[in-house]
Amino acid sequence: MQFAGNAVAQGTAYMERNFNQWVNMPALRHYFNVNNMYVITKLKLLLFPWRHSPWSRSIRRTETGQMDGFRPPREDINSPDLYIPVMALVTYILLCGLAAGRQGSFHPEKLYVAASTATAVAFTELVFTRLGCYFLSIPFEASLLDLIAYYGYKYVCIIVVDVVDLLGAKGWVSWVVFLYTGFSIGFFLLRSMRYVILPDSAAGPSTLNPQRKRRMWFLLMIAAFQMLYMFFLIN
Repeated sequence: MQFAGNAVAQGTAYMERNFNQWVNMPALRHYFNVNNMYVITKLKLLLFPWRHSPWSRSIRRTETGQMDGFRPPREDINSPDLYIPVMALVTYILLCGLAAGRQGSFHPEKLYVAASTATAVAFTELVFTRLGCYFLSIPFEASLLDLIAYYGYKYVCIIVVDVVDLLGAKGWVSWVVFLYTGFSIGFFLLRSMRYVILPDSAAGPSTLNPQRKRRMWFLLMIAAFQMLYMFFLIN
């Protein structure tokens, strides 16, 4: 028994060492550092972002006053997390299966198609953002996980639309819900990703006006495309 226990412990340690070579576990834990209050408040923010203020993220400092990164989600409502996007994505895939089942056309492949489509959309968004930042000479200060979190929030809005459809609401009701949630997630990203696309917004005259306008248009495109992605994923 002791030999088996040692073997399991050694195997676990080996897997952790190799896994940590590819995944930054401390950074990943940061995005899942949430609590119930954060989740509830964040869901309200995603659906009703209009009067929220401020949008800036809270900085964590050491005892000497040095900047030590950003506060985790449970301590800052403006901090992006991965818990809500992951749960929303899983729920979206299950709802796709449920909708297919109600139509009598369910097959496990439907879940695979939904997951593959969501992955393709996420990849497209990430590439578009990185290329836009490159061509506009935007210093990219956000991490890849930040972008995945921000773009993953749209699935909360998609779930709302899907649930309304599953409850039998059709026609103008469904379209009103779709348009509202599309505008809400667009507005949320417009304010939340401002520090990513316009990192020097507080610098004033140091940023040339034409360059700042191009960056602003790029940010508006990112926000506007959310509704397009939502329409594609829902249908």
